Amino acid sequence: MNREERKQLVLRNTTEIVQEEELDQILEEKDNPTTYIGYETSGPLHLGHWLSIRKALDMQKAGFNVKILFADLHTYLNKKGKEEWIQAMTEYWQATFESLGLDAEFIRGREFQEGTEYFHDILDLSKETTINRGTRSMQEVARGDRDSQSISQIVYPLMQALDIEYLDVEIAIGGIEQRKIHMLSREVLPKVGYRKPTCLHHPLVVSLTGGDKMSSSQPETMFPLHASEETIKERIEDAYCPQGETEENPVIQVARFHIFGDDEELEIERPDEYGGNIHYSALEELKADFESEKLHPQDLKNAVADHIAAKLEPVRERFKEDPDLLDCLEDIGHQKPDYLE
Repeated sequence: MNREERKQLVLRNTTEIVQEEELDQILEEKDNPTTYIGYETSGPLHLGHWLSIRKALDMQKAGFNVKILFADLHTYLNKKGKEEWIQAMTEYWQATFESLGLDAEFIRGREFQEGTEYFHDILDLSKETTINRGTRSMQEVARGDRDSQSISQIVYPLMQALDIEYLDVEIAIGGIEQRKIHMLSREVLPKVGYRKPTCLHHPLVVSLTGGDKMSSSQPETMFPLHASEETIKERIEDAYCPQGETEENPVIQVARFHIFGDDEELEIERPDEYGGNIHYSALEELKADFESEKLHPQDLKNAVADHIAAKLEPVRERFKEDPDLLDCLEDIGHQKPDYLE
C-alpha cells in the first residue's frame, strides 16, 4: 500500500485532521506509527461507538499500531461507576473489540496513571491550565451541568492530554466531542516539554430516533453491538427515515459509515411489482435514488438491517461462548439478549 492509499484510509469517515501536514510527515517518516483511542467503559458498546472501532480498523489496515485505552480511572473520576464494576466492563469491551477483528494493544489506565512520574506531570500541567480552560474542555463529555462539576472532572482532560504522551502515540483519535480536550492537549503538552499530538476526529452518528446523539440510557436511540438479530432489525425498523432526507437520516448514516465506508455494497431485495432488486456500489447512487423516491424508506431499512445484523454475527458468537461477560451490563439494567437463553 502506497503512502497516498494509507492516507486515504486514515482520513475516510472523519470530520477533520489537526493538522494534515503533520499526518503527511508521520506517513513519510514511519512505516508503523502508533495511534490510540480512549474509552470510558461505562455502558454497553453500541452503534454509536462502532464508528470509532471502524476507524481503528482503518488505521490497522494503514499500517498503524493501534492502542486501545480503557480509561478506568477516567471513568471513575467522571462519576460513571465503582472500581470493581468498571474493571468487569473493560473485559466485556475488550471481548467486543476482538470479535470485530481489531488486533490492538489493550491497556488499562491504572497500569500507568498511578505512577509517581505521571502524578507529578499532572501537577505541572495543572500549573499551566486555568480552571476556566479546563472546564471548557470538558463541556461535551462531563456528566452533570457546569455548576455541579467536581475538581476530578477538571483533572480529567489533563490526564487525557498526558495519556497521549505516556502511550507514545503519533495520532490521537476521538469523536468530534473530544475536540476541545485534544486542542487543550496540543496547547499544554509543549509547555511541559512534551510534543503536541496530531488529532483525528470522526463525526457522531445521529440517534436512531433522529436529532440527539445515541445514548445507552435511551435504548430506542441505538442498539448494543452484541444485540440479537431481532433487536437490530426492530431498532432500524423504528428508526427515523423520512423519504428524501439524506443528511440527518440515521439509516443513511449507518449505510454510509458501516457499509459503503467499509468498502462493501448493498443489495436491496424487493418484489418485481415494486421495481425488483437493486444493487448499490456507492453511497451517492443510493442517496440519489432515495431523494428521487426511487428507493422507499422501508426497502432501505430492510436491506440495511439485514446487512448490519449479518455483519455483527461474530460479536454474538463471542458472547455465546462466554455469556458471563455480560453480567456487568445486567447490573445497570441491560438484559442479556434472547439468544443466550
